[in-house]
Amino acid sequence: MYWQDLTTKTFREEVLGRIDTAILPTGSVEAHGQHCPLGTDNIAPWYFAEQLEAKFPDRVLILPPIPYGHTWELANYAGTISVSTEVFSRYVAEVAKGALAWGIKNIVLMNGHGGNTAALNAAMEEIAEHGGQAVLVNWWIDYSRDILTVTEGQGHAGEDETSVMLAIAGPLVKMEDASFNPYTPKYRVRAMGLHDKTLRHATTGDGRTGTREKGERIVELCTARMVELLEDLWSDNLFSRKD
Repeated sequence: MYWQDLTTKTFREEVLGRIDTAILPTGSVEAHGQHCPLGTDNIAPWYFAEQLEAKFPDRVLILPPIPYGHTWELANYAGTISVSTEVFSRYVAEVAKGALAWGIKNIVLMNGHGGNTAALNAAMEEIAEHGGQAVLVNWWIDYSRDILTVTEGQGHAGEDETSVMLAIAGPLVKMEDASFNPYTPKYRVRAMGLHDKTLRHATTGDGRTGTREKGERIVELCTARMVELLEDLWSDNLFSRKD
């Protein structure tokens, strides 16, 4: 079910006491190479949320997405909109607490943007302190091993992300403008003036090698992992154990 599509009567009769899991997509509006849409980090998590809703229509609620994130490194590229880590984290936590007030116990943060991670970790702590259980999904990180069975590399607007966009939002991708960044950082470093290397053309990796077929396979693999995550969540099987 989609939270925003329900009437308050339907919510009261069909959700309260019945559904305890909500998915909150989070992303950003930022440059993705010269070829992928500015909303790439919103399009992907929303698509994955849709797949899970289709699989479990009576067990999950999809919250309206939070489309703006923290994207300091890309702020100089045309079209990027960045909000502070503090504001983003506070907003996510407030939305999640609003869901908890209506009987939601599990909040799945379906994130599409790496720059959001620190803020989401802080929001998760606040969710936990208010009686909820929060799970963070960064699809390109959490399922990297699966993705690398399909692609040779990963990156911001790189092979994997470009491929996913070609699979789920193909008309928005301009492959004639696909870009490549030859630089790979040796250290975690921040300084003004490094953007031409850290994110040359608003890219890390090689977007030129992305294909729709690779994207379809990545989506299939990641969705299967997310289904497994929800099943583990509902069966209280979130930890592996070695005796």
